[in-house]
Amino acid sequence: MYAVGDAGTVWHFDGKRWQQIPFPTNVPLYTVACGENGDVYITDIRGNLWKGGGSKWSLLWKMDQSLPFKDAAWFNGRLWCANDYGMYVLEGKKLVAAHAARIDPIPNEVALHSHRIDVSPDGKQMLVCGGDGAALHDGKKWTLLFSGMSLED
Repeated sequence: MYAVGDAGTVWHFDGKRWQQIPFPTNVPLYTVACGENGDVYITDIRGNLWKGGGSKWSLLWKMDQSLPFKDAAWFNGRLWCANDYGMYVLEGKKLVAAHAARIDPIPNEVALHSHRIDVSPDGKQMLVCGGDGAALHDGKKWTLLFSGMSLED
């Protein structure tokens, strides 16, 4: 388990004790998600994506956005990140807008609500939501739960 915070602070819990580990930047860190492959993904205040584990980290994708990611989650073999601008997914070594992803893009009516992420305890469903709607993804299809917005005007 990992925890992140201000000034590039990263802590790792090995099941018995917490230990602070070195990290290559001193900017505030905002999200952390562990992939099923053992890699750990961390985002910073600018939206940059770091990949690694233990004392080995590298900058995987550089962004310069004004809002940091608020959530990150590993779901269905992929890293997902979200903030008030929307949702991004890792494709290769690049974070792309989830509605523009090459693989399983989010439908537009779901993308409108994709500002926060949570994954079910069993890892089989991902909930995305925003101020006026929510949707579930089971790894195969998206189900819009409710929406206060319309794509038609």
